[in-house]
Amino acid sequence: MPEEIFTVQDVKDMAESSRKKDDMPPPAEPVKKNETPEFLGIKSVFTPSRGDMGGGFCVIFEGNTGRTVFQIFWLAKPYANGQIPEVGKDWRNFVKSLPSMGPLDKDWAEKLQAKLKEILTTDEKKKLYENYTKVKIRQLESIVRRSFEAIAQCVFSSSTEAEPIARPELERAKVIKPLPPSPAELERMKKEQEEKEKAEKEAKEREEAKKEGNFEGTIIKCNPQVDPVKGKASSEVMPGDIIGVQIEGEGTSAVVNKYLSENDIEPLFPVDEIRETQGKKFIYVKISDEIRGYIAITKDIKIRVKEQPRNDNQDSKRASFMGDMFFFGLLGVALVALLFVIRYFFM
Repeated sequence: MPEEIFTVQDVKDMAESSRKKDDMPPPAEPVKKNETPEFLGIKSVFTPSRGDMGGGFCVIFEGNTGRTVFQIFWLAKPYANGQIPEVGKDWRNFVKSLPSMGPLDKDWAEKLQAKLKEILTTDEKKKLYENYTKVKIRQLESIVRRSFEAIAQCVFSSSTEAEPIARPELERAKVIKPLPPSPAELERMKKEQEEKEKAEKEAKEREEAKKEGNFEGTIIKCNPQVDPVKGKASSEVMPGDIIGVQIEGEGTSAVVNKYLSENDIEPLFPVDEIRETQGKKFIYVKISDEIRGYIAITKDIKIRVKEQPRNDNQDSKRASFMGDMFFFGLLGVALVALLFVIRYFFM
């Protein structure tokens, strides 16, 4: 923002907005402990001890560079002897109260402002930022007052205060634009956005997974253990299959993971139910009587499936059945041969 005086309308707009509750911007916030006051505001009023003019100004500059980001200079002649702005107020309320001193005399304001720029040079502002003690502010006040008196040919009483201001406050007031995020901040913002989207997606999936189900226990999210070589296509997985899963999340999920890890148990659980809803397939596994895991399938993948243990009784029955079939087959062949022999000798 250029170091130019604000127009009468600018300040009138600020003053007018303070009278409208709905339009009033929030008051300036004090510098917080974790915020570095990168900027310094100088607020001052000078009223006539003898004479017919008085006014005030507010200059806000960046401490490290001395660059002025906000400046307003108000001078009324004749001085209306109205309400004198309090320099102890925050800079926004101070600026809004400047019109109460009387109508702006732009010619005299420009003359005194030119002198102020000679006093508050870039180097002087940087030095003041480094050490804005009360002694330094009183010294500045004395220099400014004597300089104004020499130009205006009248005697002033003055009051000046310094206000440290953090960048976020000026950004909220739209005096300066926010700094573009650093690469590290961009990466952090990207990561936060991805985590937010992931959490929203999982929350939506959990709601979908709970729909139309009669299970009243806890449902936790799982990811399938993919086995591209020996795995079974998710489209062919059936209830009763024992599949490998990866349990994700905090809370109950973390408790289950801890239990499995401490007891050296592989996360292999039987498929309890398979449902399809809204174009998505949900495979439910039974972790316990009170806990089910769900896998949301959006495309066909190969899932690790544990081979079912062989049933010895079924194997022995199958072997017995095959043996019987072999015996009766041989017996049939023998009978046929016997009939041929009888026919040959007796007929």
